[in-house]
Amino acid sequence: MYSVKRNEETKTNYSPDWFVSERECRHQLQSYPIRYGLQTVKRYVNVLIDKWFKEILGAEQNKEALIGILRELIPERNIADINYGGKKKRKNNPFENCRDAVFDVECTDTQGARFVVEMQMNQQNHFHERALFYSSFPLQEQVMSKHKKDKPLTHDMYFDYPPVYVISFLNFSFHKESEQILYRYDLIERRTGELMTDRINFIFLEMPNSGDEEPLRGDSFAKKLSWAFTHMSTLHDRPASLMEEVFERFFAACEITTLRTDKQLEYVEDMTTKWDIHDQIESAWINGEQAGLEAGIAKGKAEALRLMARAMINQLGVSPEEVSRLSGLQPEEFME
Repeated sequence: MYSVKRNEETKTNYSPDWFVSERECRHQLQSYPIRYGLQTVKRYVNVLIDKWFKEILGAEQNKEALIGILRELIPERNIADINYGGKKKRKNNPFENCRDAVFDVECTDTQGARFVVEMQMNQQNHFHERALFYSSFPLQEQVMSKHKKDKPLTHDMYFDYPPVYVISFLNFSFHKESEQILYRYDLIERRTGELMTDRINFIFLEMPNSGDEEPLRGDSFAKKLSWAFTHMSTLHDRPASLMEEVFERFFAACEITTLRTDKQLEYVEDMTTKWDIHDQIESAWINGEQAGLEAGIAKGKAEALRLMARAMINQLGVSPEEVSRLSGLQPEEFME
């Protein structure tokens, strides 16, 4: 095991032999794989990690990659450009003691339509209801921005605002027996299918439904994109079936060597931490099951769960409250 401290002294005097300076060839890192035990940091960033999803698709220099993805998913918008606008990712709830919303990536197109783009790694209770709740924040902001821009307004003009799209990449599936990946939800009349309004739109991609097999050239964009998301960090090169311009831009944005040198170091450190956690969880389950043979399976697995909870706090910085929510344990059961 090793770790890299992100400070000027480390970068200046103790750069490891795989380190790629900004003056060197951008693709040199391919020739110097970063190894951690049996693991290797490969050519492309793991965009399934929430932090690096934001780093790639939320960066101004990569906006062409996001534009390409949005154009394919929402062809009716004919998106020419987007603006991140420096908007705060946290949306404050005006009601006391009510939860705020934090978005991964948010942008607007030249006609004012707003796009909230999210990565969801774990299935949550009431996920669809949460998505509806989060959509209420940009909807209200659309009304307010309309008010500020076009003052004075008549009552009806307040609600003539551009639409909001919530796009979620799901690393889990609600439809496990289905091969369908792209799900679009609108407000419609149940019997006739008449659209009530186009001002709120939900687009969910259930990425596990894309499977493990490399997609074919003729497969849908949703299948190709979902497969790229879930396998990106394991690839050495872009597959022949993903040669369209939209994938060229997306893969280029995910190249580790396009990151600033400090971000390269940060990514490697994050990945080694991820592997540490994986190893600790695996060891915890092995030890827990061994303990279970001696003192009962239930007790052994409970010990494994406690060890995993401690690892989440110590290695990932997850709050005790969040660990309690995810594990079902009380804080006193895993806090030392």
